Amino acid sequence: MVSTGQMVGMAVAILMPVLVAVFLGVVIGRHSRKIETGMLGAVAYGFLGFLWQQLFYLVMIVVLTNFGWLRNAIGSYYVISAFVYGLVCSVFVALGLYWGIYLTNQKQRSLFRSTTIGVGFGLGNIAWNIVAPYGMSLYYSIQINAGSFAGSAETKASILATASSTMYLDSLKCILFLIVYMGVAHLMSKYYLEGNKIYAWGVPVVVQLFISLTNALIKQYLPEIAAKIGIYVVLALLSAASVWMVWNWLKESRVSK
Repeated sequence: MVSTGQMVGMAVAILMPVLVAVFLGVVIGRHSRKIETGMLGAVAYGFLGFLWQQLFYLVMIVVLTNFGWLRNAIGSYYVISAFVYGLVCSVFVALGLYWGIYLTNQKQRSLFRSTTIGVGFGLGNIAWNIVAPYGMSLYYSIQINAGSFAGSAETKASILATASSTMYLDSLKCILFLIVYMGVAHLMSKYYLEGNKIYAWGVPVVVQLFISLTNALIKQYLPEIAAKIGIYVVLALLSAASVWMVWNWLKESRVSK
């Protein structure tokens, strides 16, 4: 039987990051509603941007791992391997964000909508890493408790073994990524609207590469618990910087109206 605590954990893990995404979208939308509309469209662009770049990224990883000579060349050097895969991930993140920012600025240039692309992108990450897996786990949990589960024994064992604390931590990580993506999209958009495309591309590549490399290196060289704490600290610091930057911009935009 799946415990009530586990099922509540699945529901909360799904609900919390979605609510944070809605809150961020509403905050930006309230500041821009006297000027323009289209925030939902920007969220949709960001959401779709995450989904297609994630699919292409996974295909690229499969292609890279199928090149035996490349796998052997970088496999012996962990740092190089982490850099290569982190760079590939960073380029696709930049592509997904840039695609959304480009589309939302075709008819009317807007830093509000462009920043909201990051919220949609983070929402795509939430859907991929939280809503889909934990939604299915919750559905299977109901079947398990009702005695009608027809899935594999491995799936059932995995669900029964998942602790509520793991669900909450996964949810927290997605919330932190959501806030980071919002800040990245905001800074990226400022450079894009200023015509500085090199910086616009550079911001997401550098930030995502830093996250990917840091995550890979601390997993490799730090004890497991320290590594888990370390990546949350990094994401929390980046999230704090994103909130500070976006909040100050929103205050300035409100004063200037």
